Amino acid sequence: MEHFRILIQKALQPLLGMELKLTDLETPPDRARGDLAFPCFRLSKLLGKAPPVIATDLAGTLAPALLASGIQVEAAGPYLNFRIKAQALIEHVLVPLVKAGTNFGSSAKDSREKWVFEYSSPNVAKPFQIYHLRTTIVGATLARIARHRGFQVTTINHLGDWGTQYGKLAIALKRYESELPKDITLKTLVDIYVRIHKDMETDPTIETASQDAFRKLEAGDPEMRKIWKMCVDISLKEFQKTYDRYQVTFDHFWGESHYEDQLKPLLSRLKSEGILVEDQGAQVVHVTSRDGKEIPPCILEKSDGASIYATRDVAAALYRYEKFHFDRMSYIVGKEQKLHFEQVFGTLRAMKLDWEPRCEHIATGLYRFKDAKMSTRKGNFITLEEVNDLCTAKSLELMRARNASEDTREEARLSDAEINTISEQVAIGALVFADLSTDPSKDLEFDVDRVISFEGETGPYLQYAHTRCLSILRRAKAAGFSATSADTKELMETLVKPEESALIGTLARFSEALERTLDQRKPSQLASYLIDVTKDFGHFYRECKVMNPENPALTRARLALVEASRNVLSLGLDLLGMPKPEKM
Repeated sequence: MEHFRILIQKALQPLLGMELKLTDLETPPDRARGDLAFPCFRLSKLLGKAPPVIATDLAGTLAPALLASGIQVEAAGPYLNFRIKAQALIEHVLVPLVKAGTNFGSSAKDSREKWVFEYSSPNVAKPFQIYHLRTTIVGATLARIARHRGFQVTTINHLGDWGTQYGKLAIALKRYESELPKDITLKTLVDIYVRIHKDMETDPTIETASQDAFRKLEAGDPEMRKIWKMCVDISLKEFQKTYDRYQVTFDHFWGESHYEDQLKPLLSRLKSEGILVEDQGAQVVHVTSRDGKEIPPCILEKSDGASIYATRDVAAALYRYEKFHFDRMSYIVGKEQKLHFEQVFGTLRAMKLDWEPRCEHIATGLYRFKDAKMSTRKGNFITLEEVNDLCTAKSLELMRARNASEDTREEARLSDAEINTISEQVAIGALVFADLSTDPSKDLEFDVDRVISFEGETGPYLQYAHTRCLSILRRAKAAGFSATSADTKELMETLVKPEESALIGTLARFSEALERTLDQRKPSQLASYLIDVTKDFGHFYRECKVMNPENPALTRARLALVEASRNVLSLGLDLLGMPKPEKM
């Protein structure tokens, strides 16, 4: 659809005597009104006419010029509506889509701004919790889409690998040394961390000893550094399993410790500029929010001389700008950190850094569980592994039932090994889609029966549509047909049914969906679009028989439409980070 937006933009601008952005052209909520629309309200004052009159005048002038490009123009009240003719969509959407494959909707590499993303950021020596999944996959998806659309993307995992908790771990490792296994795992670290906290309830000296141990760590004590590095290495090994499972990558694993040597120079700079002041023994910066309201001061050094994570975040922002000179930097972090980022950004503003407005906090909501076992379980956190197991068990149950059904053809039945593999892929895809299809700023009500379902707007519904495309193409290849052999003329002559045109029109909106996702910082925009593709593909599949041996031209044309749908679904699933089973 970008091709047609550009044509309309170039035709409109000279008539209005003003520059238009491609986003000034809207997508009508009702397809019956057209494919694109231009609202004339804002032109009323400029031209001294009512919006409906402006729309009518523009339609009369534009219609002849755009018709040659396959674009029909009509006035509808205060709107200019544009309808793309089916032949033009086939030439400029379907044909390139079949050829481009996974490059469809992409922009030239590094042709746009520098965009830094920080996401995931789990705490070292703690299990990967379910709320970390949200920041992880929202950030990874936005980064993948931004890179596909030509942004110069840098991704950072800001690990929670510094702070007083490592003092507590050091004390715990010494205190329980004789009881520890030979090979210490992440579970070992979690267990002793919980245990030391219980012991602290009856032994107040542990808190003081932990603070002293962390001060030694900050001072470079060799023994403390060795313990700390062991904890980090064990944790990263476990985290990487999760990242591999969920197709998540990073350019840099720069935890809080990465900025350790920059903290004292930062504090000295702030003091010399008169920004850092003492408040009840601590060193703070008095800050305001971006709308000018006073908020609690940003503490950068505690009364005992230790730094806190705000100190590291300010140092990290300075380091990243000096290294990348970014145009945007997005922190994908839970909404409970809203005040923290207001304080960090307020500190950067107090330092009179002109790039501070380029920083943003993309807040994510919480998980809430309908499942009684999860919502009433003991403990104060739910791990991702627990939710994975819940989803996989449900997926396995459904896959076994489908495989044993009398409706399943004998040649389509799966082996136990295939069922186990596919169940895992379905579970991951379902969990990812349930998260990404929800507005990231809102809480997610998690219901495993709804999430792991092959009916409705779910991850398995999308995955199944993709496997159906693969199945059709495999059968066609076995029958001697190719999805890429139809030429443009043949496609225009044969793809004339409304279900075919509707599907091509939806496929044309792929680039728009990607841009809308980035503009709103919401992967739910892409998720919703892929559901639209799946629905329209379903309508096409039901109403338009693909394999027509008596009409090879029609078969080739419809196979091209299946291939185009597969390409969009495949690329969409990749951008969301969802597995693509070969069979289901």
